[in-house]
Amino acid sequence: MSFNSHNSDNIEIKPRFKLISSFSEKDILDKIKLAIPEQDKIEGIAKGNHVFLNIPAHNQHYWSPSMEVIVEEYDDDINKTSIRCLLGPRQTVWMMLMFFYIAVGVLGFFGGIYGLAKWNLGKETMLLWTMPLALILFALIYFTAKYGQRKGRDQMLYLVSFLYHSIDDKEIIRL
Repeated sequence: MSFNSHNSDNIEIKPRFKLISSFSEKDILDKIKLAIPEQDKIEGIAKGNHVFLNIPAHNQHYWSPSMEVIVEEYDDDINKTSIRCLLGPRQTVWMMLMFFYIAVGVLGFFGGIYGLAKWNLGKETMLLWTMPLALILFALIYFTAKYGQRKGRDQMLYLVSFLYHSIDDKEIIRL
């Protein structure tokens, strides 16, 4: 489990994994739906073959994770079911991170291009510093996201544990 290690070379911000179960789609979805109300540390919504698991508001902090679970027929064997899981920060936090990445990227790119054009014409410009500044800001945003992931790690592991226990398949395979 990549998100379960303290490995610093792991660059995932939204870890994902896939499980293969011998239970049917309906059985798995029913098991998860029945297990959600029994938990006081997890809230969930099921829509079709998607299940969205969250930490309740009274236990949330800014970096609390959410988990999207997609249950579908396994392509390689019709008698098995694929369970795709995506863990990450709540959507508002994720959108904020993406906004900062895009804003820094656009400003760094166009500022750098304009600065290079002026420098190529022999004029002095401070805009050349936008490219290294953008790289520094990218690193800052990335390490902020990694800090948040580390802060939400226990809740993330709790969501994964809940999924495994609610499905309760002794022969589940993790890909």
